[in-house]
Amino acid sequence: MTFRRLLLIPAAVLTFATLTFAHGVRVFRLSSEPLIRIGLSTNSSAVTITTGDSSLVAQSPDEASKMLATTRVTVSARAYKPPEIEQYRIEFQNLPAQTDANELAKDVRESTGETAIVSLDPQSNTWKVWVGTVKATEDDANDLKQKLAEKGFEDAVLLTEKKAIVSADAVALSQQLKTQGSSEVRSLVKNTGSTNTTATGAVDPNLREVIVNTPVAATNFSSLKAVAFGSVNDRVNPVKLNGKSYRGKIEVFANSHGTLTVVNVVPLEDYLLGVVPAELGLPQLEAEKAQAVAARTYAVANIGAYGKQGFDMVPTVWSQVYKGVSIETAMGTRAVNETRGIVATYQGKPIMAYFTSTCGGRTEDGGNIFDKGAPYLKGVECSIEGHRQFDPFIVKTL
Repeated sequence: MTFRRLLLIPAAVLTFATLTFAHGVRVFRLSSEPLIRIGLSTNSSAVTITTGDSSLVAQSPDEASKMLATTRVTVSARAYKPPEIEQYRIEFQNLPAQTDANELAKDVRESTGETAIVSLDPQSNTWKVWVGTVKATEDDANDLKQKLAEKGFEDAVLLTEKKAIVSADAVALSQQLKTQGSSEVRSLVKNTGSTNTTATGAVDPNLREVIVNTPVAATNFSSLKAVAFGSVNDRVNPVKLNGKSYRGKIEVFANSHGTLTVVNVVPLEDYLLGVVPAELGLPQLEAEKAQAVAARTYAVANIGAYGKQGFDMVPTVWSQVYKGVSIETAMGTRAVNETRGIVATYQGKPIMAYFTSTCGGRTEDGGNIFDKGAPYLKGVECSIEGHRQFDPFIVKTL
């Protein structure tokens, strides 16, 4: 039997009127509702995110929300490709000797006031003269060419070059990767501190970016930051990951494996709506209320448990089973609402509210199972009818 969360104080959870229980356990109501990060996937090459609402909404750290004007996107990851711009410059080419190039450069400077730089073209083993500065537009470059022609320099050539523009985000992410230790997150998670389109500093050659493709190519975009997707009205139309509905938002970022990590960022109480029915099938309100308190307590106590990977918990028995909107029930929702914010604490901190699906008639002391025990993790009998569960019985074949 795999123990995950062995709840050893059911009386404490069920009897909310009593504030202090055995072993110093108390109930406490949270003053605010935290967001919980559930790692739905850590090795996705691509995911599809949809909504039944009018549009998906995308948001990244320190950026305004984007209305995507589509209800469906496909998200993947690729090696970072800095955007390229075209720039233009003027030069004279194929001069046979350096003396010829130097003389031409001198004449250009004296006649036009423009700079003129002499250099050797190693491919043709001839000399060239670069005149003026790099121009942002072709029109500006042609104006310079015309100016030279008017001064008698008619052999000037207009060259078009492409230049990669390294963003401030790329520099900031490269710095983040140097200082984040063993974290597997490979997307920018903090403010770049700059809105400049260019930046200085070494760029990690292994950066990866999140690619968002929509049905309209013109609205596709990429980001070195994590990107979170939601619905316009996510209370009515929860966002869907590969067809499965989740409350809150679906966040996607690149990881150290070169793939995508997908995280459901969801308010605590909404998260519990998808946990309580998944963990407890018994259709009894008080039992589900106890489960809600245990699940809430466990969630709060385990915020940051998978911080190295960029989330708090997983949706399986390794944390708590979480199935999103599809598993929600009226009774489970009521149980969550009627215990809203209530957690069990010991010495001012949430207890580790371990519980298990089966107990064999008696639970075990926590110290005999886990690395560390606690005064409230004590074994108790848990059979439905005490020792009667172990009375002899006869199985008849008819």
